[in-house]
Amino acid sequence: MAEPTVTDDLTGALTQPPLGRTVRAVADRELGTHLLETRGIHWIHAANGDPYATVLRGQADDPYPAYERVRARGALSFSPTGSWVTADHALAASILCSTDFGVSGADGVPVPQQVLSYGEGCPLEREQVLPAAGDVPEGGQRAVVEGIHRETLEGLAPDPSASYAFELLGGFVRPAVTAAAAAVLGVPADRRADFADLLERLRPLSDSLLAPQSLRTVRAADGALAELTALLADSDDSPGALLSALGVTAAVQLTGNAVLALLAHPEQWRELCDRPGLAAAAVEETLRYDPPVQLDARVVRGETELAGRRLPAGAHVVVLTAATGRDPEVFTDPERFDLARPDAAAHLALHPAGPYGPVASLVRLQAEVALRTLAGRFPGLRQAGDVLRPRRAPVGRGPLSVPVSSS
Repeated sequence: MAEPTVTDDLTGALTQPPLGRTVRAVADRELGTHLLETRGIHWIHAANGDPYATVLRGQADDPYPAYERVRARGALSFSPTGSWVTADHALAASILCSTDFGVSGADGVPVPQQVLSYGEGCPLEREQVLPAAGDVPEGGQRAVVEGIHRETLEGLAPDPSASYAFELLGGFVRPAVTAAAAAVLGVPADRRADFADLLERLRPLSDSLLAPQSLRTVRAADGALAELTALLADSDDSPGALLSALGVTAAVQLTGNAVLALLAHPEQWRELCDRPGLAAAAVEETLRYDPPVQLDARVVRGETELAGRRLPAGAHVVVLTAATGRDPEVFTDPERFDLARPDAAAHLALHPAGPYGPVASLVRLQAEVALRTLAGRFPGLRQAGDVLRPRRAPVGRGPLSVPVSSS
């Protein structure tokens, strides 16, 4: 395999060349070595003080201090991992909206700083179209989602007057979101358990493109992507399976982040319970305050100038979306979660020009309905134990487990 390279421009960055072939095209030994070497490079740069490398390690429950260290370096800074990084809202917005930046290189293949490819080129770069939505018209999606979320919660807690203790994600959010997505996508009833299993195996997929996962996790995700593609009856050239997986994971993470933020501010949880119409505002504020997709990686299509720097074609640029939502130049008191915030929608999370654009509306709908359903049935909901979070997850952010109780 290719040796790690040192580039002499700007900082003498030590980077790892991309794998160059798809996951399924290489043997375990080569793939495992590639993953270990890439992770080792991230650890070296993090140990030497690079905040973006610290983010890529994905070892912290709270990545926001590292984001602030990136912000302190200026609008655009160069990480020795080989990426240009920004936490600046204005600069990030210009990058995300510009056709000068893509998800892969101009030739459609991965570039350095992208750890893996699960298909020919980068699957997120292809035309983004969701699978056919079965028999559910777009206007009927809300009714379907509401019905499934309500049934899931009633099955978990059949007596609204009783007290319950349960795990929020595994007991309600993930089953409800997954079942609703299956219904909207037209997954046959006898295949929905398979659909749920495949999506769970695909949960680390977005992280694995930039942060090396274990060999077992990578193999499981690669196999699951192929199986899900077949289940959804997509051709090999369709991104439908990938988008479906990304959308369900993002909706689960968004809901988990929203509930945690609301329960940490009990007065705002009570306000949501009294005014269920605030659920949409809670979703937008969560997208600003703690979004499910924390960063957006792009590649410069042709030589361009950015924040006074001349970037060559193929340069890797990372927008720390979560950090831009707390930019003090844009948001007043950005560290405060506020349902009444008038400018929450100025966030850049789930940007329509990014890979999550096609699923953003369904992600929002699922999170909004989940919050309404929880608030309507459990106004006394409270956190009842420690939150468990995943590791090696710099892209997707959301809890794995949240023990809660109701009274």
